[in-house]
Amino acid sequence: MKKNWTQMLSLALGIVLLIAAAAQWTVVSGLREELADSRQALDALTERLDEAEAALETVQAAQSRPAPSVRFANASVDTENRRLTVDIVAELPDEDDYSPGIGFCQVGEPYRLAWKVDCLRRNEDGTYGMTATFPLDLEMGLELRLEDDTVLFSSDSVAELLPLRFDYGGTSWHFSSQSELFYQCDWGVGMMDTAGDEAQASDGEFRVYRNGTLVFTGRQMPDNSRVEVDGEILDGVGLDCVQGDCMRLRYACTDAFGLRYEFPIFEKRAMKWDQTEDVPLSRRPTVAWPE
Repeated sequence: MKKNWTQMLSLALGIVLLIAAAAQWTVVSGLREELADSRQALDALTERLDEAEAALETVQAAQSRPAPSVRFANASVDTENRRLTVDIVAELPDEDDYSPGIGFCQVGEPYRLAWKVDCLRRNEDGTYGMTATFPLDLEMGLELRLEDDTVLFSSDSVAELLPLRFDYGGTSWHFSSQSELFYQCDWGVGMMDTAGDEAQASDGEFRVYRNGTLVFTGRQMPDNSRVEVDGEILDGVGLDCVQGDCMRLRYACTDAFGLRYEFPIFEKRAMKWDQTEDVPLSRRPTVAWPE
């Protein structure tokens, strides 16, 4: 009887051990599967990280390359035939063609709709250039595009390519609400050419508009700080001005080819307690053909 109990106990213990071993194997198998899944997920994540890193390197390489750019020089105007001639110099870092096409387009239109097509020529310094001559409409906009529609230049005003551009200038000014006068003195202005170098203009005069009406014209003096009005040399001037009035200063001059320009400089609105506020002002000049 005792032997039978011993055998039964041994059998039961064996069964328990088998169950424990089976449970342990199940756990180990589960852990192995989880580890395999984790390794697959890690491999997939590593692959995505490698792809992201490669894409980032591509973007950084593209950003580090200089972007195409263009500059202009030696602008001249045939006022009789109303044509503009200007030198174009372009930097095209990714270009390997000896003479890439360039299209003269309306702003926003693609190369295929260009109203003038020409070719740039490679210079010894690696830039591309040409001298362009085309009909000049003073109200026109202009966009320069390569054949792949890369935009080199875009402006709603061709005035940026004309022989004269505004560099700096203005006056010292003060509004007195008590005397209701807007004072200006210390007149000064500087012009530059299409390439950004200093340029000279003729027949320069400062003009002040009150609420859109011309109220003062002073001829620029050689010392570039005073003005002349009807033969009188003035260091400054006080113009009628009350709260709410807008006083705009502009500079008019003529280039070497006879074009007449009027450049906006600033506009101030008179406020309470001798205060003024700036009025947003377009920097686009008005340009007129010689009479």
